This record gives sequence, structure tokens and C-alpha cells, in this order.
Amino acid sequence: MNKIGIASMAAVVISGAAFAGYNSKTADSYIDGGDAIKMGTFTGAQLAAMQAGKRDSSMYSTNWTADSNGASYTAGNVATANVTPGQGNWVYYSTSTGTNPSNYKINAGRPTGLYAPPAGQALQITGAASSTASRYLYQDVSSQWAARNSGDNTAWVQYDAYMSSATSSSGNRTGGFLFGADSTGTVGAFLTGMTMEYGTVGTTTKQRSVFGYAYYTSGTTTGNYRFKLSEQALSSGGTSPLAVSGGWTKFAMNWNKVSGQVNWYYSVDGGANYTGFYVNGAGAGLDNFMEWDFYAQQATGTTTANAIFGDLSVYATPAPGAAALVGLAGLMARRRRA
Repeated sequence: MNKIGIASMAAVVISGAAFAGYNSKTADSYIDGGDAIKMGTFTGAQLAAMQAGKRDSSMYSTNWTADSNGASYTAGNVATANVTPGQGNWVYYSTSTGTNPSNYKINAGRPTGLYAPPAGQALQITGAASSTASRYLYQDVSSQWAARNSGDNTAWVQYDAYMSSATSSSGNRTGGFLFGADSTGTVGAFLTGMTMEYGTVGTTTKQRSVFGYAYYTSGTTTGNYRFKLSEQALSSGGTSPLAVSGGWTKFAMNWNKVSGQVNWYYSVDGGANYTGFYVNGAGAGLDNFMEWDFYAQQATGTTTANAIFGDLSVYATPAPGAAALVGLAGLMARRRRA
């Protein structure tokens, strides 16, 4: 297996310029794909129905105190140096600056605020005060994916992320991506990914925006695309769609190996309800390598933002089954009555 790793792909999200195709050995940019297709609002129970069987092919999970590989975590730096495996085999990488280990830490506690997850340790990536630097912390989950149960061809990722109540005139982007590749390692793909952004990012002057990422084809161009899921005008300050007044947002996403379809969901009420979106992605079969990356970027200005993450889980399921279809049928019925 040709492990491409984020070090060879790390600049793919630095700008919004389009490109013709994607080669993992070069530092290319994502393509702006406009708005994703909105599926509607799902209850936490409906989302759980779509994830039926997730316990069967659990790939990786951590609460930053311990993980499913048997590692224990202590508060402090995750690793000792750039691209050197550290606690729990996590590896950090920076595109140009920020190789100081203190930029990638395990915090002894989690920020309090709206919809805070259970108390415990948290991951913090300190944002760079530079628009040319992106910081990543990544975990290879290729072997777990290869060992999944037969037929479990939908990869899911869920995590909690914190955003402070302060607005920002600088552009900051934080989130995570599930990367994949073909058998030669020459195609590197956002199988799925989500970010939350605030402040001015490129030409987008929005506060508390949510974006989804996918390997996708538009016309004759196939590559890594970014899709808008929701946004708020900068003048609206600390309002939804992300958790308000300093709080936690739940993110969930999946990618289907067979169809390439990508779904994204986020909850601003502690998991009671999720807003869902999808695109018909082009990444079917790009699973010879798989890696999860947490990410922080200072896109514009000089005010940095710390990316703080709670629980993470990566797992595989079959395609949504009958229970999920019942939930979707109920959702559509409510739409018709509205």
C-alpha cells in the first residue's frame, strides 16, 4: 500500500482556486462547488438508524484520554517533532510554519459552554498567524478499514468541535478530512470532510459557516471540491448555524465506497437534531489508503483561532437499511404536511 500521507497533500485547502484534476504529489487547491444539496433535518434517532451496525466495524475512536487501539493519553504535547509519531500514533504536520510541538496538544479539560460533551480531555491545534500555513494532526486508519466486515462499505466519521463566542475579522478554518487514494497513490481525494469557518475567508465574509468537502466531478473537471452547507453574514455576529455564545457543534459525515456519494450532517443542539446535505461524489473505490486528519488554518488576517475537538469516532456500516428508510419516510411525510 502506497501511503501518501498528509505531508504530500497538505496545501489542498489553502486557497479557493480551481484546478484540473488532482495529483497527491503536488500542492493543489480545492474547487469551490457552490451549495450542497440539502436533505432536510433529521432527529438524532433517525441519524442513528442510518448508522445501524456501526458497532460491527468500529475502526477508530478516542476521547483523548484513551483510544480504541489501547493507547492512553497524557495532557501535553501530542508529539515531539514534525512528522514524528507521538501519543496514540498521531502525527502532526505544518505546511510552512508551526512545527513547534506545543501547537498540537492534549488539554486536561474541555471548554464549558452550550452542549458541552462529557467532561474529559480534548485536542487543541493552535492556529497559525499566517495565511500560508495549515496545521494537521493525522491518524492512519487504512488497516482498520481493510479489516472491516464484508459489505460495510460506508465510512462514517463523527466528532465534536468547540467554537468560542467571539467574532473575528480574520479568517479561520477548522475541521477534519477523511483522505483516500487509488492503488498507485497518484490520486488523493477528500472522501469526505467538514470545516467550520468564521471571519473573512477569501471573498466570503461570513461568521460561523459550515462547509463540506468531497472528491467530485462537475462537467469535465474532477477533483477535490468544497461545498457550502450554511452560513451567516458577518454582521450577525455570534449567531447560528454553529453553537452560539461559546459552545460545541456535533459533526457527522460519510462516504460510500461503491457509489461515491457523500453525506454531511451537523447538530447545534447537542445531537437532538441534525441538518443533512449530500452530493454524488466521484471518489468511489479510492480507498487503497485511508487517513483521518484534524485541521486548522489561519486563512486571512492576523488573529488566530484554536481548534478544539472532543470525542472522535471512525467506523464503517452497510448502506442505510430498512430502519433508516422508515425514518426518511416519516421525514418526507412531515414535509408534505407542512
